[in-house]
Amino acid sequence: MTATYRLQLRPEFGFADAEAVVPYLVRLGVSHLYLSPITEARAGSTHGYDVVDHNRVSDALGGRGGFDRLAATCAEHGLGIVLDWVPNHAGVGPRNWAWQDVLAYGPHSEYASTFDIDWDPLKPGLRGKVLLPFLGAPYGEALDGGDIALAYDDGRFYATYYDDRFALSPATYAALLDAALPAHEREDVYFDLKDLADAYGGVAPDEVEKAEALRLRLLALADRADVAAGLASFEGGALHDLLERQAWRLASWKTAGHEINYRRFFDINGLVALRMEEPEVFWESHRLLGELLAMDAVHGVRVDHVDGMFDPAGYLEALRELGAQHVWVEKILGPGEALPDDWCTEGTTGYEVMNDLAHLGLDADGLAVLDRVWRRAVPDAEPWDETVYESKRIVMDTSLPGELVRLATGLNRISELDYRTRDFTLGGLREALVEVVAAFDRYRTYLPHDAAEARAVAGGAVARAKARNPAAEPSVYDFVERAVSGEAAEAAPPPLAERLWAWVGRFQQYTAPVAAKGVEDTAFYRYARLLALNEVGGEPDEGALPARDFHARNRERAGHFPLNLLATATHDHKRGEDTRARLVALAAVADDWGGAVEALDRATAGLVGARGPSALDRYVVLQTLAALWAPPPSQDAEAYRADLADRLWGYVQKAAREAKLSTSWINPDAAYERDLEAFTRSAVADESVADVLAPLAERLAALGLRHTLTQTVLKLTIPGVPDLYQGTERLDLSLVDPDNRRPVDYAERAATLDRLAPLLDRPAPDDVRDLLHTGEADAKPYVTARLLRLRRDRPALFEGDYRGVEVEGDGWVAFERAGGALAVVVPQTPDRPAPATVRLGGAAWTDALTGARVEAEGGAVSTDALPTSWAVLVRD
Repeated sequence: MTATYRLQLRPEFGFADAEAVVPYLVRLGVSHLYLSPITEARAGSTHGYDVVDHNRVSDALGGRGGFDRLAATCAEHGLGIVLDWVPNHAGVGPRNWAWQDVLAYGPHSEYASTFDIDWDPLKPGLRGKVLLPFLGAPYGEALDGGDIALAYDDGRFYATYYDDRFALSPATYAALLDAALPAHEREDVYFDLKDLADAYGGVAPDEVEKAEALRLRLLALADRADVAAGLASFEGGALHDLLERQAWRLASWKTAGHEINYRRFFDINGLVALRMEEPEVFWESHRLLGELLAMDAVHGVRVDHVDGMFDPAGYLEALRELGAQHVWVEKILGPGEALPDDWCTEGTTGYEVMNDLAHLGLDADGLAVLDRVWRRAVPDAEPWDETVYESKRIVMDTSLPGELVRLATGLNRISELDYRTRDFTLGGLREALVEVVAAFDRYRTYLPHDAAEARAVAGGAVARAKARNPAAEPSVYDFVERAVSGEAAEAAPPPLAERLWAWVGRFQQYTAPVAAKGVEDTAFYRYARLLALNEVGGEPDEGALPARDFHARNRERAGHFPLNLLATATHDHKRGEDTRARLVALAAVADDWGGAVEALDRATAGLVGARGPSALDRYVVLQTLAALWAPPPSQDAEAYRADLADRLWGYVQKAAREAKLSTSWINPDAAYERDLEAFTRSAVADESVADVLAPLAERLAALGLRHTLTQTVLKLTIPGVPDLYQGTERLDLSLVDPDNRRPVDYAERAATLDRLAPLLDRPAPDDVRDLLHTGEADAKPYVTARLLRLRRDRPALFEGDYRGVEVEGDGWVAFERAGGALAVVVPQTPDRPAPATVRLGGAAWTDALTGARVEAEGGAVSTDALPTSWAVLVRD
């Protein structure tokens, strides 16, 4: 594989649009088109992860015919396809027929085991029901206000709430049909309608086959009678009585955190988790994928949120049985964590690489200065570990407490079965679980696999939890540790062991969303020492990555996961790869940044309102503005800044709400947000801010481009498969979604390739040197296209071994691949390091970027003798 190119499909950019850019991608040099989810999603979906039918290709994107034409075009041009598959969850709503069947028949539905629903929750009123927290107001208010109504469609009755609808139990249809009788009193159809109403009166909630047979009669009768004629008569108490007889309970969205009894994707009520551990669920929901994998053009699958699976290893094995030859997992690795070697996967989607490249480029001394600047700017900022702990607790208290109650209740019921553990109270177990989950240092464990590592992780978490709570009873923590680590299940007799293993699986499915929502969606927005490090899968408190550690990680990847994806931007990133590069460069000008922050504080003092913004939010605004201020070289400054305030405010509002300190998604503080917006927009327009920021921003742009080129060269030469996110072959100064999912101008990118074609085909050293060292807009696309073509034409150079090369001097990174047939030398930090000597394994080389010959007498070459600061040397 040469490289993948990720496209974000949406109704405005479907299969036909993707087909149109295939020739361009071939010219660019990638080997695989990597598509966002293609299955049927909720109406109006802009991303495809809210799948409603795993076995249907999205009509909004062009349907199966559109996909087949795209696949044929890819095959014709020699491009493979990688599909993004979403097995963990499904979107609920009118178009998910399996979900509607569960609403109609409750636990008696044939799809009841498809969704991860707790039919026996702690609250008596929800037993045998599923909570539906989709109302924008309290239930009584919505009911009395007439927002909840009834409707008929295609042989089924529904309750409706604006665009949503919820299937009614056929056991309650009799009253609805009886209500229609007065409208047909003098018609022949009256008696047929009365007969059908009587028949439905004899349907019990569990008589699914009988109800489905009667549906055929209802469909036929609806052609002759208005079966919905009496629905409007159900309102107030009458409507409430009808809804109380359903297998579900409508409620305000704010009840979800505490009472929801189905597992969700994180805390999104509209995404219900699937039980992929059940074989029948897997095979039923993967029929389409099996068909697609049999196509010549489809080469692999990216598995979304693999940590949501009850048994990730088992799921990946089933995918291999299905026919998936190449599988990548979206997986965030914690500090010191390695992907299990026995998983049927080529590796991860590359978050860890994105963060390695950021930390590699840091100036260590400058980072220490940035730390002091951050603490002066935000004096009440907590250390990173404390920030993570508090953020995870907030998520468990506000977003995911219902799942926690389910875990605590399950463990309490298990403890009651043994006289030695029955004294543990539900409250004590719940609090111990909260502390242990908050102390977890990774997303999850994978029991019953990797038992030794799981015990070490659980033991470490329990030890940290105990240390934080010295007054707590230690025996409850010991019991929790035995349960979480699997020791209790291994020692239990078979019936109890089965319950314990099921509990362990659910616990492992809980720590992952707590980490995601607590760290990436909360702590990352509270800790702003250097925003470049607050990236998906990152560790913002870690320092610069030494070259030796970088080499070690590359050797590990080459040996274990040589086809691991290498990402520097994704649809989920917190900021674009070149925005991040400019922020990395802050460490190279840290003293100047410290002075600028003091000056900016004075310049913006008058912009602060009565309610805010807080010191944290001001620092986030100014740091982000510093990275975005200078437009890309290819873009007119006036046009670029025209929408900068809107883009920045969209990001800052989201950041403040995610931080959950001064405002939040659950309880937005309108007054605070007005002051925050005014500050943000005024900072963009204020001349005194510009006077301070402009000179520094220009330096950041220049230094950032140098780091961009280093990052690009490394991404395209280290072990793994480079993954290009749409449009990032040019400078990408995006922020978090939706800013990073804006339309891409492929005509402009094709024109860039046309303009660069002579240089790409026959590099001229002086022209390339000028291109790379003068900061021109074409520098990044040139390096990208040139190295992609090298990977395509000389794949053996990028296979096999990896060896870090000795450098005599500081500030440079060098390595060899393919037994010394390829050598790469790049500056480690964005500034211009002092000359150094690189010990190569050969004497004569050709630089792939410039075409220049490089002589290394005695195997040694000075970096001054290299054609540019970025050398990709092919041995003669």
